[in-house]
Amino acid sequence: MKTTDFTKIAVLCALSVTAPIVQAEPEAKDTKDAKPATEKQEIKPGTLAASIHDGVTYSILFKALKATGLDQTLAGSDNYTVFAPTDEAFEKLPEGTLDKLMLPENKEKLRSLILYHVIPGSLPSMSLKDGDVKTANGEKVEIDVDGNKVEVDDSHVVNSDILASNGVMHVIDKVLVPKSLDGFADLDAD
Repeated sequence: MKTTDFTKIAVLCALSVTAPIVQAEPEAKDTKDAKPATEKQEIKPGTLAASIHDGVTYSILFKALKATGLDQTLAGSDNYTVFAPTDEAFEKLPEGTLDKLMLPENKEKLRSLILYHVIPGSLPSMSLKDGDVKTANGEKVEIDVDGNKVEVDDSHVVNSDILASNGVMHVIDKVLVPKSLDGFADLDAD
């Protein structure tokens, strides 16, 4: 036996003693019923998020809430007033606008748009007065009250005072567009 062969054997023996022990993986189990460890918390029943999720005319709004993480905000304990555009209101946006807003790279723009529909605190319709109100995105909406008719910017409230455990929701017939998004994806803030 040559010295080099003896050296190779010695090195292999040394490696086998110092090498980490690798155990076989346990057999894979059927995981179709398993929940992921990082699953978001469920939406609490009775919250604004639950009202939007459960409403048949708010599927687009809920999809946008989920895409921006605002579904969890509106499922929390803080009180909000939401001016909720219906699916029909979203469909009035210029063609392709909603698709562009829903792209991951436009998440902050979508978030700003949705937060423009949210006012911190609970404002039932009897509390709504003429004037500007600061929204959760930092910009102001104009509220115009004329008897039983309420307009927010140029959108009409078509159903009001949907109460939730963490605020109130008023249904509107048009998506509100903040000035900061004027011109983005053919949005018009006027």
